[in-house]
Amino acid sequence: MSQLDQPQSSLGDIARGIATFRQLAQQIEAVRQDFLMEGNSAPAQLPSEVTQFHLRREMVALERQIRQALMNAFGKDSSQFFHCGEFKFASATLVGLEKGLAVLDGFIFDLEQKRLHLLGHVTPTQQPAIDPTTDLYTEQIFKRYVGHEMAWSQRHGGSFGLLLLRLYMGTAGDTRFGATIDQDLLVTMGWVLETSVRACDVPSRLQGGDFAVLLREANELDVNAALNRVVSNFRIATAATIGREKVHLEYTSAIYPFDAESMDMLFSYAQDRWTRVPDESYDDQDKSVKCAIDGR
Repeated sequence: MSQLDQPQSSLGDIARGIATFRQLAQQIEAVRQDFLMEGNSAPAQLPSEVTQFHLRREMVALERQIRQALMNAFGKDSSQFFHCGEFKFASATLVGLEKGLAVLDGFIFDLEQKRLHLLGHVTPTQQPAIDPTTDLYTEQIFKRYVGHEMAWSQRHGGSFGLLLLRLYMGTAGDTRFGATIDQDLLVTMGWVLETSVRACDVPSRLQGGDFAVLLREANELDVNAALNRVVSNFRIATAATIGREKVHLEYTSAIYPFDAESMDMLFSYAQDRWTRVPDESYDDQDKSVKCAIDGR
């Protein structure tokens, strides 16, 4: 069962699910502070047998509530419900509680994804959430994903990548951008992005021939690997329709939080570093296409 096929179906239900998980996270944090922390920061020694008994009783009750909330939000056959048993929230240790908080954040993120996807179908006014040509998220929704990923990174550490791609047609040596882009190429790029990145990543069409991908929990090597897959697959996909005519691509990327510490700065950092994908990527299209992209 895919995430979008799971039982949650209305914005109201999703909002209630998010609120429930946030409340449960607050309860776990309160238990952690009451039973396993000394003062404001230092972990306590192992609790006494009596304290341990009460701690486990609290966590068993919380685990029961979490399981019910997962069943309501995702269904008993979902991967989220499976992970509830795998991580065992009733583990009454400091590490166990911290892992439980991280997992609950993941459940909230999954519900946020469902809400963002649903918004694309129930808010057609003003700027649409889903691009009608490529079926990718538009810039408005994409930036909401980026903001959510920033919040995740700030709480749990780690990094993520922003990959931008610019597509335009022209003959060899033609560097103009702004000419009419063939709609078939836009559709092809949308399909390539959806099939070349991981399921947890978020591809988007920004405007014209500009595309973007949010690469979750990624570093520079991950971004370069994703870029090579996208370009190689795009060359293969277009070879059958336009032959050896050049479809020029430019790319740029940025890594949060190393290259910038805010969304505007992250996009600005990337926009200042556009690089053209070498035309050598077209060589010998009848064989496996190689992507000659240097590392950043």
